[in-house]
Amino acid sequence: MATIGTFKQTDKGYEGTIATLMSNRKVRFIANENKKNEDSPDYFVKSGRCDLGVAWKETKDGDKPLDYIRVLLDGPMLNKPVNAALFDHKDGADLVWSRPKKAQ
Repeated sequence: MATIGTFKQTDKGYEGTIATLMSNRKVRFIANENKKNEDSPDYFVKSGRCDLGVAWKETKDGDKPLDYIRVLLDGPMLNKPVNAALFDHKDGADLVWSRPKKAQ
């Protein structure tokens, strides 16, 4: 997994930067305060007035359950949608991405 963003939690979500070889953008995760149903995203991902994606709160089960935010980034600047995850830690949160494994 590669870290592509660093964030700080705010009253309404998260603010930070996504930085890759091709882009460096200020980004906000804005809480969805008008969820229509439980499948609706928990956050909208935005840069300025541009929509970059959506995100959902998740918990990975196991010996030590892990809370994280599952992120789907998409837009005309991307060849295809990007799946990522936002993980909280004591100093903020990291957005990580990993390339899907090819089917054998």
